[in-house]
Amino acid sequence: MIEPTTCFICNGTKFDRHTSDYQRCKSCGHETLLESQSQGFIINDDLSESEIRRISRLDLFKANTLSKFDREIDKNHLLDIGSASGKFLHHNSNRYTRSTGIEITPKSQDFSRNVLGLDIMDSMQDAPNNISIVTAWHSLEHIPTEKLLEILNELPSKMIDNGRLIISVPNGASWQYKLFGKAYAFFDVPNHLHQFTPESLEKLLQKFDFYHIETVNSWPYNTFGYTQSIINFITRTHNYLYYRLKRRSCKPSILLDIVNGLLLPIVIPIGWILGVVDSMNLKRQGVITSCFEKRTC
Repeated sequence: MIEPTTCFICNGTKFDRHTSDYQRCKSCGHETLLESQSQGFIINDDLSESEIRRISRLDLFKANTLSKFDREIDKNHLLDIGSASGKFLHHNSNRYTRSTGIEITPKSQDFSRNVLGLDIMDSMQDAPNNISIVTAWHSLEHIPTEKLLEILNELPSKMIDNGRLIISVPNGASWQYKLFGKAYAFFDVPNHLHQFTPESLEKLLQKFDFYHIETVNSWPYNTFGYTQSIINFITRTHNYLYYRLKRRSCKPSILLDIVNGLLLPIVIPIGWILGVVDSMNLKRQGVITSCFEKRTC
């Protein structure tokens, strides 16, 4: 078990715990997983061409967020950190002269390269220069501290002046996490090595000359988060349907299939209503989705 004595983001030295799995900095609220800081390999997407063709509400949200923040910059190069199946790059690369992904999971690499024909790198060091905009959709929380700092240190030198960085991560300061604890849909031990807060994310990125522009309403994540968290709390299981249908890492259970099927029509409207509540205070929404700009001070 690892117990940091100093917060790597704000240098705070006082800690507490919201759950037993993470040590939380009392200054910036950042949580670090105690069990391990080892890189994991997970597959969140179905690696199939039919799944790539299907456009979900989440895919639309990502595309709309990208278009919101790339209007005023040169569209030289799009880089996606943690590109997974390559679905996001596949649908949005036509906006840019060049697009590249960074992905370390072998099966996802092979699918992205060989089926979708994408340019996928193993590390930030391999990424080319002149990057206009970088996206990181729920990838930073999976990266060990030392590696995360290496990536953020390397990134500015590869980006154009005033380049943009869009980051989406679970929110450790959210109402969802405070209310549900380990039943929080985005509580993913041991895969999530970090639990960011709006404050800790901003402080971390300022160290590397990235400054906050705007935080947007992460509506598909927030509504899913409440819906799944309520079901987790009632069934005393964790993300059964998500792991079964999305990650395909959960053993099927007829009983849980029936219970989840009965609960969903009841819980989904509640999730949508609570998602609207999240939109009223974006610092407390279930997932942080923010854009930062590279500036040379």
